[in-house]
Amino acid sequence: MDQQAAPYVLAADQARSHPGSFPAIKAGAADTGGLFTFCDGVVGPRTPGPALHVHDETDECLYVIDGHLQIQVGEERHDLGPGCFAWLPRQIPHTYANLSDSPAHAVSIHVPGGIEEFFAAQGAYFAELQGPPDPEQIAAIWAGHPGRILGPPITVIKF
Repeated sequence: MDQQAAPYVLAADQARSHPGSFPAIKAGAADTGGLFTFCDGVVGPRTPGPALHVHDETDECLYVIDGHLQIQVGEERHDLGPGCFAWLPRQIPHTYANLSDSPAHAVSIHVPGGIEEFFAAQGAYFAELQGPPDPEQIAAIWAGHPGRILGPPITVIKF
């Protein structure tokens, strides 16, 4: 963690590592000396986010650039629009979904860095998925991450 990171610049459509993962990794643990991971993603209209989950060792924040996300933090739900920010400390259950008819663009920071490996493993599984996800496969992916799934994602009704 004491390692000096090298500077770099990315274009809007570039990711630093794990091409094709969601969210796009703009800075990962290898880039920041382990300090944080910075992600950038667009959630499609009427799209659920991850299952209700908790990270045991990672703090997270979410900033909405465009669109709206409904976020659940603990038992509370909030609508986050452009410019809204959510702090999601470790060991607090959370999830999000886009319940609107428009895409939502958000960035997130995860402290300390390293969650990009989990995102890459999960993304690879979902990219090959045909049909509904297998709970045992999801559990296996989560087994490599210090956290756990607590419940389903926020329900999204598609018209």
